[in-house]
Amino acid sequence: MRKLLVLLMAMMPVALWAQFAPAQDQPGTTAMHADSSAFIAWATDCVTEPGPMNIANPSLGLAGAGYPAANAIGTPGGTYGVTCLGDGGIAILTFASPICNQPGPDFAVFENGFANAQTPDYWFLELAFVEVSSDGVNFFRFPAYSNTQTDTQLGGFACILPSEIHNLASKYGAMYGTPFELDEVPDNSLLDKNSITHVRIVDVVGCIDPEYATYDCQGHPINDPWPTPFASSGFDLDAVGVIHDIEHFPNPPAPNEPPYVANPVEEVIFNEYPETIEINLDGVVSDPDDPDENISYRISSNSNAQELSATLNDKSLVLTRLSREEGSATIVIRATSNGQSINFDVNVTMNFVEDGIEENDNVTISVYPNPAHDFIIIRANNDLPLQCDLYSVTGQKVLSSTENEINVSGLESGIYFVRVKCGENVFTERVIIK
Repeated sequence: MRKLLVLLMAMMPVALWAQFAPAQDQPGTTAMHADSSAFIAWATDCVTEPGPMNIANPSLGLAGAGYPAANAIGTPGGTYGVTCLGDGGIAILTFASPICNQPGPDFAVFENGFANAQTPDYWFLELAFVEVSSDGVNFFRFPAYSNTQTDTQLGGFACILPSEIHNLASKYGAMYGTPFELDEVPDNSLLDKNSITHVRIVDVVGCIDPEYATYDCQGHPINDPWPTPFASSGFDLDAVGVIHDIEHFPNPPAPNEPPYVANPVEEVIFNEYPETIEINLDGVVSDPDDPDENISYRISSNSNAQELSATLNDKSLVLTRLSREEGSATIVIRATSNGQSINFDVNVTMNFVEDGIEENDNVTISVYPNPAHDFIIIRANNDLPLQCDLYSVTGQKVLSSTENEINVSGLESGIYFVRVKCGENVFTERVIIK
């Protein structure tokens, strides 16, 4: 299978910021191993309609030869035991007992992605939409998000960050399922979430050319490895594991009142650079059925991840601006209580900040290499001494030096700010450390 052939191929990272659960080996992951006791059943039947190996060159034929639909029945088989869907292909799975909606994830989809050998945070993942039906006719799609960059087409052997995607199957590697929670599917009179009889998997055509592109729920083209003109092209479906079904959970959960926004977050305004603002979300959302307010929060999306970093630590939202330019952003936060969720916005304005350098000073600095691995070098076009301070995105000073070469090998990978004082001039530059 071609995934084994490209295991050692590397790709430069394509995006710096992400908001969703990270890879299976990282804190905060939602990955579920196939051996988890949470799984009570597996798909009992699968029918596929493979798409072409390359939608832009249909003469190559359909994908899936040698990878029968039966491979997706039962427990995961790992790297080889899959059925391959090709560009835009579909698979429809059924179950001995219908899936039902209970608090937490209700089922998980398994694929056979793998980690990038040279850039461990990046994974080779072929993505797919996930849809559910309670009658086998009307299907309803989980709202899928992709924050992977769309400026450059990912090649057939490229890799992506799992933390930049949500509600897309193949977020995790082989033998680790991507969980799906039925509460996240919009309600519809034609869908009974307590009797899901069919799960449909639809391959994402990872091409960003509008002629072939597929889009997430925000209208963004989804960029994933493409083209892959092989029999194993497209999403490689391994299995669908059931967490809640009617046989084991015969009674639907008791209805409860949904949470609501009790204290909206006021507009956040940045007037400095660099600058970090921390917002306590405790009390923003309330739930009449939960007097103790055991409400969990997560970031659903960030409309301007290039200029604003957004992270959540329990109920503390940490926002850090990444440039001095004027801009704005909307952070969508999802609050969940007793199995029900509500989204709310945090609106951010970033005012332009002067760099504090007069044009006639003719003083410039350079910071390289960027991205850096073991050290960074800072040079000025004059002979004045330098005072260099390195800050994390949360505003913590992590290093200080008066040398031109700074050893950063002991720092964790991520984004940092270098503040350089040269005479009366102060410069701030952003640097990436891998």
